[in-house]
Amino acid sequence: MNRAIVVALISAACNGAIGTLAYLRGRHNSLYRSFSVLSFSFAFWSLAYIGAWPDFSDPFRMKLLYTPLAWLPGAVLSFVWSFTGLPETARRRRTVPLYLAGAGLLGMLWTRAVSLQTYQYAFLAAAMPIFGIGLVLLFLHWKKADDRAERNRRGYLLAASCIAVAGALADGLSLLGHPIPKPGNLCLMLYSLIVLAAIGRHHLMDLRAATRQALTMAGVSLLLSILLTGIAWLTQLLEGPLFLNFFLLGLVLLALLPALWERFNTLFGRSLSARQARRDRALEELERSLDRASELQSISSMAQSTIRSVWGAEAQFLWAARVLRGLEPGPALQEPLLGLLATAPQVATLDSLGREERTKALYEALLDRQFEAVVPVLREGELVGAALLGPPVGGFYDLSGVRWLNRLSAALGRAVGGAELAAGLLRADRLAQLGTLAAGVAHEVRNPLSAMSGAIALLGQPLGEERRREYLDVLKEEIQRLDGIVAELLDYASPDARQARCSWAEVWGRAERLLRADWPGGVALLCRDEPADLAVSAAHLQQILHNLLRNALCAVQTRRPPAEKPEVLVTLSKQNGRALGSAVPGGQTFSFPGGGGRAVLEVADNGAGIPLDLLPRLFVPFAKASDGGAGLGLATVKRLAELYGGRVWAENLGQGARFTVELPLA
Repeated sequence: MNRAIVVALISAACNGAIGTLAYLRGRHNSLYRSFSVLSFSFAFWSLAYIGAWPDFSDPFRMKLLYTPLAWLPGAVLSFVWSFTGLPETARRRRTVPLYLAGAGLLGMLWTRAVSLQTYQYAFLAAAMPIFGIGLVLLFLHWKKADDRAERNRRGYLLAASCIAVAGALADGLSLLGHPIPKPGNLCLMLYSLIVLAAIGRHHLMDLRAATRQALTMAGVSLLLSILLTGIAWLTQLLEGPLFLNFFLLGLVLLALLPALWERFNTLFGRSLSARQARRDRALEELERSLDRASELQSISSMAQSTIRSVWGAEAQFLWAARVLRGLEPGPALQEPLLGLLATAPQVATLDSLGREERTKALYEALLDRQFEAVVPVLREGELVGAALLGPPVGGFYDLSGVRWLNRLSAALGRAVGGAELAAGLLRADRLAQLGTLAAGVAHEVRNPLSAMSGAIALLGQPLGEERRREYLDVLKEEIQRLDGIVAELLDYASPDARQARCSWAEVWGRAERLLRADWPGGVALLCRDEPADLAVSAAHLQQILHNLLRNALCAVQTRRPPAEKPEVLVTLSKQNGRALGSAVPGGQTFSFPGGGGRAVLEVADNGAGIPLDLLPRLFVPFAKASDGGAGLGLATVKRLAELYGGRVWAENLGQGARFTVELPLA
C-alpha cells in the first residue's frame, strides 16, 4: 500500500475518533461542537484524498476533496473564540457571515459557476489570514495561562493548530506553482496525534463515557445497515418500487430506533460505567455516614476506608489544629504544607500541579511523601485539613476521578462543620449543666452552713450542759447533711461504667434487706419479677433501686389525704428486640449498643403523683418537689441508666406515679 494512502487512512481514523469523542463529550457545548466540526472536516478531507488518489483528475472527486474548505474558516474561528472565552452572541455574529460566504462559494463550485481553480484561490486568499488570526489568538491565550498544567493544555492545541495550518499553507503554495511537497495528510495526522496525546495526558475528555456512546452508535449503525440491506433485498425480490423501500424503512426506523438506542446504550453502559456507578454509590454511602460523625478520628477512618475500597489507595489525613473548633485534631497539618495548600485550596494531582514555580513546592512535597493527590478539607472556605492520597490501582486519577475527589472534599468539609456544631452544642449543654449544678450546690450548702453558723454562735455563749449537747448535735447533723450532699454529687458527676453483670435476684434481696430496716410498717413494699441477669454493675443497679424507692416512699408519705393502702410496687420484666416501642411517652425509640434484649424495671406508687410543672425537668439536678434530699437522686438514676445505653422516664397514673428504667440484659 502506498505511503500516502497509509498516512491518509491514519489521519482519517484519528480525526474521526477525535470528532466522535468531542461530539459525544459535549454536543450542546459550543467549544466541543466546533472542535468536532473541525475534526470531522479533516477526516472527510483525508477520505476524499484517498478517493481522488492517484491522478486527482476526476472533477467530482476533486470537488468532494475541497468541499470541507468552504466551512473550515468559520469552524476554525468558532473553535478559537470558544476556546478563548468570547461570548456566544459575539462569536455567532462574527462566524455566521463566514459560514454563509463559504456556503455560497461552495454552491457556485457545485453549480459550475466558478472553476475549481478559482475556488482554490479564493480559499487561499480568505482562509490563510483567518488561520493566522486564529494562531495569534491561541498564542495570546497560551501566554495568559498562569497555571503550568493549563499552559500545557493550551500549548498542545497551539502546536497542533500550527502543524495543521502549516500543512494547509504548503498545499496552497504548491497550487501557486511552488515546488513544495503536499504534506496535508501528514500534518493532519500529526495534528490528530498531538490532540489525542493532550486528551490522554490532561484528561480533556471522559474517555469511558465517550467510548460507551461511540460503541452504542457503532452497534446501532451496524444493525441499521443490516436492516437496510434486508429491506433492499426484499424490495428487489418482490420487484417493489423505490417508494415502497423508503416507506418500509421509515416505518421500521420509527418503531425500532428508540428501543434499539436505549437497549444498546444500556448494554454497553452496563459494562463500561459499572465502575463509576460503584464509585458514586460508595461516595453516597460515605456522605450518609459522615452526617453522623462527631469526631475527626471517625471522619478520617470512614473516608480512608472508602478511598481504599474505591481506588485501592492509602490516604493520610492531616488537620489544622489552630482553626478547628472544639474537636480533637489528630495528626497535625504543619508548615510548609499548610501554607502551600492555603495558597491553592483545591483538589490537585501530580499531573495537574506540574513543575511550574507557583506549585513546584507543593508538587515536591507530594512527591517526597509518595502521594499522588491532595484533597483539601474546607469549612466555609477556610482550610481545616487535607487528605493526602497515594497512587490508585489504575496509576492516576482521571477526569472522573478528580470530580469524585471534589465531591469527597465537599463532603468532608460539611462533616467537619457538622462535628464542630455538635461539639459546640455539647459544650454549651455541659456549661449549662455546670451552671445549674453550681447554683444547686450553693443553694443546698447554704442551709446547713446557716444552721452550723447559728449553732456555733450560740455555743459561744454561757450554756448549760444539756443545751450545749443539743447544739453540738445540730452541728453533727448538718455536717452529715453536707457529707450526704457531697456523696450524691459525686455519684451524679463521675459514675464509671463497669464491664460487669449482676443477678437481679441478688441485688433485689440485698436492697430489700437494707430498706426494711427503716421502711415504715404502714407502707407495703411489693415485688413482681422474673429471673434475669443484667449487663450492669450490681452497685449501680442497687443505687438506682435505692433512689427510686426512696422517691416513691416520699411520694406516698406526703400524699394528702393519705391513701387507704399506701404501697410501692417494683416490677422487673424481660423483653427482646432493640426498639423501645410505644411504652415511651411520645413514641421515642432507642437501641442498645449490643442489640440484645432489655430489662424493664418499673417502680410505681399510689402517692401524690408528680407536679405537672416539675415533670419536664424531673431528672435535672436539684429539681425536687419536697424539702427532703438534695434533688440529685433522680438525676443520678438517669445518668446511670444512660451510662449503660438505657433510658429512664416517668409518668403520672390515675393514682400516683410510675418510673420506668430500661437496662441491657447480659
